[in-house]
Amino acid sequence: MAERSAIEWCDGTVNFWWGCTKVGPGCDNCYAEDYNNFRGNKQWGPNTERREIKGAPALIQKMQRSAAAFQAENGRPLRIFMQSMSDIFDNEANDELRAKLFDHAAAADGLRIIMLTKRISNVAKMVPAAWRENWPRHIGLMVTVVTQREAERDLPRLLELKRLFGIPWVGVSIEPMQEPMTLRDLRVGKFLLNAMTGEWSYMHRMMLANLPERLPGLDWVIVGGESGKNARPIHPEWVRKLKRECEGRAAFLFKQWGEWAPDNDLHPAVRANFIKRRVEKRELNRDPSAFASVQLEIMTMYRVGKHAAGRTLDGRTYLNFPMGLQ
Repeated sequence: MAERSAIEWCDGTVNFWWGCTKVGPGCDNCYAEDYNNFRGNKQWGPNTERREIKGAPALIQKMQRSAAAFQAENGRPLRIFMQSMSDIFDNEANDELRAKLFDHAAAADGLRIIMLTKRISNVAKMVPAAWRENWPRHIGLMVTVVTQREAERDLPRLLELKRLFGIPWVGVSIEPMQEPMTLRDLRVGKFLLNAMTGEWSYMHRMMLANLPERLPGLDWVIVGGESGKNARPIHPEWVRKLKRECEGRAAFLFKQWGEWAPDNDLHPAVRANFIKRRVEKRELNRDPSAFASVQLEIMTMYRVGKHAAGRTLDGRTYLNFPMGLQ
């Protein structure tokens, strides 16, 4: 729980409980679990009781009281990330705690609340019935996916929730990115879905003519690399591809390179210093598949740490937000 946050896409965080369970490759090097273990707590994994954070209601109420002053000073609303140290839609979480979170989140309408989950299939059955009829206009929903397979499984679910519940904005967090991905023309069973526009191909729209309206598209795409001792690097072209797909369609935010910096994004003097210091480096193929027959766009990645790696892509910083957060 924190009143202010160093996370690039929010101003503060609120956690009503502590603890979670790993559910995918993006969880392999979880920062929250590492911190949990460092403190000697035991809130991680299945069949483990989550720990209530009793000060959360008072904190979000304090944020609500300061929202107008923040807006006046900064010209934008206060952005709050709910449950940065867990997942709201975790099966192991206590239903009473979750209900308390929903009540306080709905009441804090001066804030712009960001809910992020890896368990998108739980949302419809866990949110309050009133939200299914009238989703709070100050709350947006995001899903974390880090592989193409996860995107094809979870983004159609997210877009359908937006349509059904009238969620004001939805987004995807691709962090830590694990492989090259596309958000256009996702293969969903027999069908093709463009997640940026929420549109099916013409043939499949005809086959699905009983849908009441076209699915709304994504509003926000966050991309980031991994930090920490076991961090895995990301290729610059993976990030560039998603940035191009977002142009004119969705707000794009590049959060960080993480532990590894690409050779082409380093100042020559900085690169020379790293080479002199013999920092660890890795040659990363644009196509990381073990079955890749051609070596394309090999990029030298230097393990320099999150701060030194920075967050510029081809010399530019991308820190864009959807309309619902502006």
